[in-house]
Amino acid sequence: MNDIAIRLILEYVEKFLFDPKLNWPREEFEERSYSRWAAYEIIESIMDHPFEQPIDVIDDFYTRMIIFGRAAEGTKREAIFSCAADAAEEIALMFV
Repeated sequence: MNDIAIRLILEYVEKFLFDPKLNWPREEFEERSYSRWAAYEIIESIMDHPFEQPIDVIDDFYTRMIIFGRAAEGTKREAIFSCAADAAEEIALMFV
């Protein structure tokens, strides 16, 4: 099951979170970069927890990003965690 989940997430990254281009506006470049980072962190977490359901791992990551975002309110880090939470939410939708 986890192998399938990882493959689906990698396909999602390839199709929707492809590498940002250097000529993109800075904000879009950063958002895409943070989203890609989140997707790869989710993949790593799924591999690190082979006996857990992928959706549970994704949900845990999403929850942590929300908590970290609230702790970083008013800083640049808030945007990083917000992008990561959004990416996790999009990825989770593939599994429901």
